[in-house]
Amino acid sequence: MREDVLEKYQHIREAAKGYLSPLVSSERHPEADPRTIGKMLGLYRAGKMYFQSETEVSVMMDFSIAERLYGGKSLVDLELESNVALDPDHRSILEAFRSSHTSLFEILDTDSEARSIFLYDLLKDEDKEIVDINLSRSAGKSKLLFFRLIEFEDFAMTSGVSFVFNSKNKDSLLRRYRTELRSRFVIDKSITRFLIFHRLNRQFGQEIELI
Repeated sequence: MREDVLEKYQHIREAAKGYLSPLVSSERHPEADPRTIGKMLGLYRAGKMYFQSETEVSVMMDFSIAERLYGGKSLVDLELESNVALDPDHRSILEAFRSSHTSLFEILDTDSEARSIFLYDLLKDEDKEIVDINLSRSAGKSKLLFFRLIEFEDFAMTSGVSFVFNSKNKDSLLRRYRTELRSRFVIDKSITRFLIFHRLNRQFGQEIELI
């Protein structure tokens, strides 16, 4: 991978952390009630949030920001349509999140030197390549990844949240997803997809020890 592309990736990854977190503040977007989101994800019960792991905090953040939960719009949509002044990096990140989608990906190969992962999108039937420094060194071909694909002009990456499954469960995961999509459809397909794979992750998900 060209060093300039890797530098862009690292810059965008770091900048996104500072840009996206404030979107879920009650002062910025009061409609983003964490209790409502927590209930949808099965995290909020009896007046309290219950997280099975630290990762689920990031899951809730990703879901809150990027899914169209607020009158058919996401917090990313609301931010882009507001009168807030946006610098070029900020706008680029928001636009990339606006056009993003989640899917289940099969790992075809990894290149730790190039920091790349080569994937097959099992739901859209297409190949993809992403940049990810940690996953390229840690994830093997025996894994499936569910994540939000964020695409920029020079590279693609995850939103930072991935559900990891054993590839031997591929057929059963796809079967469960398609069955539940027909029977549990809520609001829109993207939201339903995220909710289904979040539940599947709680049942069958694995942890990757990052190198």
